[in-house]
Amino acid sequence: MKRAALILFALGLGGFLTFRALFGGATVSWHQRLTVTVETPTGEVSGAAVTAVEKVRYEGALVVPDARGVKTSVTGEAVVIEVLPGRYLFALLDAGNGEGSWGRDAAHWVYPTYGLEQQDTYEASMWKLTSQPYDVPVPLPPEGWPLMVTFDDIADPKTVRKVDPDDLAASFGPGVRLKGVTLAVTKEAVTEGKVEAVLGWLGPYQETPLLKHIDPMDFSFEAQLREGSFIVRK
Repeated sequence: MKRAALILFALGLGGFLTFRALFGGATVSWHQRLTVTVETPTGEVSGAAVTAVEKVRYEGALVVPDARGVKTSVTGEAVVIEVLPGRYLFALLDAGNGEGSWGRDAAHWVYPTYGLEQQDTYEASMWKLTSQPYDVPVPLPPEGWPLMVTFDDIADPKTVRKVDPDDLAASFGPGVRLKGVTLAVTKEAVTEGKVEAVLGWLGPYQETPLLKHIDPMDFSFEAQLREGSFIVRK
């Protein structure tokens, strides 16, 4: 009986290893907590959100060349901070289809934070990342800061405005400045409900444009934003 079980185990393991060799599919995933701290005339305020990132690498003999590579998915929501009464700052998950750069979306915040340079191999970067201690905030360099927005009227998506993180006073008034942005690998659960509590008008579909009935030839930052820049759920 034991011998039969060992044979079945060996066959199963061999089949699994053969499948992995032919189809690839290695997965690396982690949770990360982004914290944004703002100095205001009445003191510091901060907000944080935990997002989940999953990277699946497809690379094997039976994977067609066009399908090879790393597929990345993010689950979670933007960081929201009430900077002043009724005035909110959002650190976005991404920039929709608008401007942005490598490192500024949630899937890549870890790269500038932990020095996972683009010239490193994928394996070396993931090894370095998974070796990080939990819940140790590390400054996110300015080149990796998420894109940030505010709303002139929190009830009206058409009033969304891009924020310059180096000049928060231009959007919120004198005495308001960004004090710091940190990232930490964590085991905490993905944040839920904070953005919905402020932006109750958001819909359930992440590909929906934030601004409804936009001109298809409008390529402005605001027109390119999607609801998925604020919330992405499984």
